[in-house]
Amino acid sequence: MNKLTQKFLAVSLLALAGCEGEANSGRLVGFIIDGQTGQRLNFFKAADKKNNLGDDGDSQSQVYAVIDGEFRRAEPCGRGDLNDKNSIEADGCFQIKDIPEGQSFPIFAQAPGYERFVAEYTYSMLDVDVEHAQTVGNIRLFPKGFSVDYRFNVSFNNQPVPNAQVICQYTATGTNTLQVSGNFLTPVNTGTTTIAATSDADGVAVIPGAQLVNGANYRCEAVMSQSLDGRTLSGQGTFTAGVTQADQRMALTTASSTDDLLYALRSNADDNNKLMGANGKLVITFNRAVEIVPGTADCQIATESVADTDGDGRLGRLIATVRNNPPATYSNASESVSADISTDGLTLTLGFKTEAGFEFDPDDRSTYVSFSGIFVRPRGVADNTQVRSIGSAAGCPGVAGYSTSAIQNLRVSTTQIDYIQLF
Repeated sequence: MNKLTQKFLAVSLLALAGCEGEANSGRLVGFIIDGQTGQRLNFFKAADKKNNLGDDGDSQSQVYAVIDGEFRRAEPCGRGDLNDKNSIEADGCFQIKDIPEGQSFPIFAQAPGYERFVAEYTYSMLDVDVEHAQTVGNIRLFPKGFSVDYRFNVSFNNQPVPNAQVICQYTATGTNTLQVSGNFLTPVNTGTTTIAATSDADGVAVIPGAQLVNGANYRCEAVMSQSLDGRTLSGQGTFTAGVTQADQRMALTTASSTDDLLYALRSNADDNNKLMGANGKLVITFNRAVEIVPGTADCQIATESVADTDGDGRLGRLIATVRNNPPATYSNASESVSADISTDGLTLTLGFKTEAGFEFDPDDRSTYVSFSGIFVRPRGVADNTQVRSIGSAAGCPGVAGYSTSAIQNLRVSTTQIDYIQLF
């Protein structure tokens, strides 16, 4: 949607909704759209030959939010200059008023014959001079049973590439010029976060629509598990499930700053300004299936970096690692790290273990956890020359005598980040 259209929509909605509100709170307004046809859906009563004027608390079609622990039902946008003589059509326009600034809240929409919509929205912090702020957030509802299978045509130099992996991962935000224009709320993912497919002899990989969340955004990477003619190839793309056209072209290019055998496609720490929260984890997606190198679990170490920024004397602390503390103790497990590989072998999730009663304090800003001694290799490969590491690789008996390379990250073209920021 271009800026002029956005501005017109925002001004029109403001006129419809009136000017009620209060300082330090805002209003969410938008339209309810059939995701398949693009038609606006009306959830409110008609008056004076115009839809969307009267509230209807008994209707099965509703938009509602949970704010301050209470259900709050959306209202119609209001009359404004709308009357039975002019041509203004406000079908489907809803508003949720008095949203505290900076607050995150769940928002739902439901209608007979449609899949339920669930999202989480954060209302931005407001300027101190803004008294009647509003933001636009439209909602797509998809008919039950509706889905679109996505066909990725993988190519290199305009030639089809067989046996390439296409790995698509749910993302909270994203854009695609082919999707219906507008400011749409992104549904919360309620299915598998990562879906993978392999291209056939014609270079076509199919992601079934039944595995996707309609209206959700996905980022896809196409990679070769082995190099092609000595080159590491990769391609990227994004789409919105059920909205973007079904046939997508995925052109591979020569990747730089990567390993030609095993590397990370991306991780949730690629944006090193992202806060992970008290239960934060480092999640890494690879170009091929991996496994933890046998005999290295005891080498996995998590280290905290925390300052008492709120001055309450309460600091979080990880379970102590005893491997390098005399006398040497090998438990064949990590005291401070949890490391889990997904069933398909493409995703590694690293967590940390805190001592009971010493959990991290959300008020202690700039709290970090770093990981080291994490060793992976291609699944089913017994050759330790193919081992790659996350964090320091020093002093691990399980890979003694081998030169271990650090995992490279394709998205950021650098060594994989080995830490997360909690707060």
